[in-house]
Amino acid sequence: MKASTTDLLLLSSISRPRWLISVDEGETSIGLIEMCIMFSSSNSNDQKCFIPNHFRLVWIISFGLAIGAFLLLSLTILLLVTSQYTQTTIAEYGRLTGFIAMTFLCLSTVLFPIGFDSEIIGGSPFQLPSDYQIGSSYILFVGATWLTVISTLISGKICLPTFII
Repeated sequence: MKASTTDLLLLSSISRPRWLISVDEGETSIGLIEMCIMFSSSNSNDQKCFIPNHFRLVWIISFGLAIGAFLLLSLTILLLVTSQYTQTTIAEYGRLTGFIAMTFLCLSTVLFPIGFDSEIIGGSPFQLPSDYQIGSSYILFVGATWLTVISTLISGKICLPTFII
């Protein structure tokens, strides 16, 4: 149940470019690989989304790790559901894929703030400038990471040494 919730949180956070949001007049929202600019006029709010030419390599790596974690969590769900209906020990592989997904998510969560020194943002690694704030997609992503860490630790004490288990 927790893995499927994490999968949904992860998918919704990756698909929306609201990881960083500018607080200036024309709202700019930045995702891992996509950027959107809001143009406000007297009649309507137009939004233009595009993939910039020069995006941070660390964000592309973070995106790849997040996609890998999504696929591994989906495999974890499949393995754990299958283990309920078979006699084999597939659940151990499900725990292992969940652990690897947790590692991917933790790496992705830590790698993302390294890209704050982008020329688009103008900050430094791990230090966001005052004209940008964290968006809802990154908050969902961190929530998915925490949920994965907690469920991995609960689902079989995978981090304990084998002589204790």
